Amino acid sequence: MTCSTSVTFKRGTTFAATVTYTPEAGGPANLLTTTVTSSVIDYAGQVYPLTITMAGNGLSFVAAYTPTDAWALGSARWDVRFAYGTTVFYSETMRLNIIDQVTN
Repeated sequence: MTCSTSVTFKRGTTFAATVTYTPEAGGPANLLTTTVTSSVIDYAGQVYPLTITMAGNGLSFVAAYTPTDAWALGSARWDVRFAYGTTVFYSETMRLNIIDQVTN
């Protein structure tokens, strides 16, 4: 998985990220038999498990969370865990700069 490792995110917005999986040699052909989990840990250390919705072909998924009103302002961390049989691997850790919304 390749992505920008730092993004500014406005608290109160629905968090949703589409992730595309590109199979590598020796790895699974798709993610249909892989358990995918993901969480955001905010600046205050609160953990927010994301909902994973897999595409029918297993080559992409959406990681989402709402509402984000309680996310602490500041630097949050996010990654994705893949469990394929007894093999576990993780994405890069992404940073979310959580800022406050201006309009309520």
